[in-house]
Amino acid sequence: MAGALKPINDGGFQLYPYNAYKRWIITNTNYSNDYYRISVLKAVAPLYKELIPISASINNEFVYDTTELNNSNSNSTSFLNNKHQKTIWSGLNQMFYKHRKELARSLYTSASVFSIPHTRLGDGIKAESIIISDNSKYDYSHQINIKDTKIDEYHGYLYDSDLDTSVYVPNGNLIGYWGFNNEVVTRNAIIDESVKDESGYANNGYGKNLLYNGGIRTTGSLELPSGTKVTFNGIDSYIKVNNNKQLDFYKDDDYSISLWTLLPTSQSDDVYNYNWILNKNSTYVDYTQDNKLKNVVRNRNIENPIFPFDLKIYNQNTANNGKVVISLSDGLQNVEVSSSTFINDVSEHHIVFNKNGSLLELWVDGVKENSASINLKSQIANSNDMVIGSKYLSDGYSADVVSGYGCLSGSVDEIRIYNKALSENEIKGLSDNDYLTGSAYQTNIIGEVFYKHGIMVVSDVRPLYDKVWIGQNAWDYGSNYGWNTEYKSTKQLNEVSVLCEIGANEFNVSQNPSLRKDGKINSEFLKPFVTGSSFNTYYTTIGLYNPKGELLAVGKLASAIKNRDDVDITVKVRFDLDGAFGTPLITNLDEDGKPTTIYKTKSGKYIWNKSGIPAIGVK
Repeated sequence: MAGALKPINDGGFQLYPYNAYKRWIITNTNYSNDYYRISVLKAVAPLYKELIPISASINNEFVYDTTELNNSNSNSTSFLNNKHQKTIWSGLNQMFYKHRKELARSLYTSASVFSIPHTRLGDGIKAESIIISDNSKYDYSHQINIKDTKIDEYHGYLYDSDLDTSVYVPNGNLIGYWGFNNEVVTRNAIIDESVKDESGYANNGYGKNLLYNGGIRTTGSLELPSGTKVTFNGIDSYIKVNNNKQLDFYKDDDYSISLWTLLPTSQSDDVYNYNWILNKNSTYVDYTQDNKLKNVVRNRNIENPIFPFDLKIYNQNTANNGKVVISLSDGLQNVEVSSSTFINDVSEHHIVFNKNGSLLELWVDGVKENSASINLKSQIANSNDMVIGSKYLSDGYSADVVSGYGCLSGSVDEIRIYNKALSENEIKGLSDNDYLTGSAYQTNIIGEVFYKHGIMVVSDVRPLYDKVWIGQNAWDYGSNYGWNTEYKSTKQLNEVSVLCEIGANEFNVSQNPSLRKDGKINSEFLKPFVTGSSFNTYYTTIGLYNPKGELLAVGKLASAIKNRDDVDITVKVRFDLDGAFGTPLITNLDEDGKPTTIYKTKSGKYIWNKSGIPAIGVK
């Protein structure tokens, strides 16, 4: 069936804006298309005024700062070596975070930031609509699948939906967590006044002569450092955490301590037969007055025979060199358990002190090494401080004479204290740092999303997430390194209403060539039978054309409409346009870089931005 064209008058167009959710899919292919203008950042510390590389798509070329601050270098390394890594997500939205402080996530070394262009953001990302798939990693047999979960209207977490969280210890039982992951680069800290407790209880520690460097290594597909660990020099290093009610336990309480350690074959400080990993029985804060009656605070090195936990390692003075010893005491009876495994082999080992009912259990690398019965008459709680990496403080009150400090040569990492006994599955989960599926960090949260800002941030200490969005290496996209980010966004759309007027004296003769004499479309004569009333015209399709005759939009009627020859007929054609931006493309743009759409002129007319006023076509 043939068609005919008729211009539409200026009053035939009307726009009705409304909001709707649109699903967008961004990949490494259309990332290179200027139409999307995606911004991906490899960022570490924007508040420190370092240069931050921004990948931008300009004429299909990736542009970024070659002096980027990454995991191994910085344009201001000397500055960062003497600073804590204090940047948090408040750098993205400081007003939002002003009341969150200790609960805000740190921006770790490998943070990657994905910014949605304003023209695609609309009123913000729809919560729990994000799906991120990423192949940009060393092991291409595993694809990361990231989704989001809503915290509130403005903010949500990004999490790896593939991780098995069934072996995680309930976070509500975590009362102390020192992971040492708030560092940008390897650095020495002569004095560290805030060794952060990330459990939420803010039991921050105070440290002396600490080295922060690459944390526990992954196992399985790849062996790479994850996060940061703290290393003690074996001479005068320590971390002290002041006594508080969360870390004080009674004999009927169940509780546990989980940590990783890496120890050399021998210890530098060998005054005692042991070197201490962690204890709560050798120092406390003394509030008193000096000889001038001024109030003073002193750190006292005085051993308390009553203590809820003590973890130490035999040194080279004994035949048990390298064995772990855990104990607790009520002052009258000491309950002690030793390992059968020697862990002074310069390899990382996981240790658990587990107070489980009437048993004291020692676990090494996910295996229960030994246990002992607890039958105490008195309490084990005390008012001493907790010390990590030493028995006594090397700069404690000078009047307290001790034979030595019991300082540790070696490293500790991921120290966690729980107010419950751990199950076998939970302990095995804490001891698993597999590159792909490890649960040592006890979280599947790997970043955050800011719904109203259109910003997603992936920042996690595990190397598996080091290159989400940015390719195998920075911006090195390839068939195996691509990524796909899908989300829904509330967008203002426009329903275009077009009035197609068909007069009684218009379109009343079919344009079908077979109805004309000799079957020729240009013939002025119709076949005799066509003039009967049974051959009134019908229309089945309405299309919008530009003046060049190019079809811009087409609508198929559900049923044919008979053309009246006694009255005019007006047909309302309605279709949606994506605001002022047209319909998103998945290929290259038109030559002029603009999508085809309708816009309103200053005079109030609605015209196509390509070729002027369109025409209505009827078939």
